[in-house]
Amino acid sequence: MKSGMTAVLVFGLLTVLVFPFARDAYTRHQVLSRLRPVMTEQDRLAFRSWNGDASSFARSLLNRCRLDNGSDSAACQPYRIAASE
Repeated sequence: MKSGMTAVLVFGLLTVLVFPFARDAYTRHQVLSRLRPVMTEQDRLAFRSWNGDASSFARSLLNRCRLDNGSDSAACQPYRIAASE
């Protein structure tokens, strides 16, 4: 009985500790897959060294695109889609 309770407690604790990392990895994968067609090699290198979350990187690319092309430019649509998640 005690070992079963310990196992449940350990499993719960591991789940709580691992979940944020797994969710971040999944989000990074989603954002990268949406941005891959429009990212330059320089953007890919910047993404690898980005310390923030993936959504904030997508927002930074969207802001850069808005500055370069105007706020409602069709060229910024892939960045809007990636930043919306």
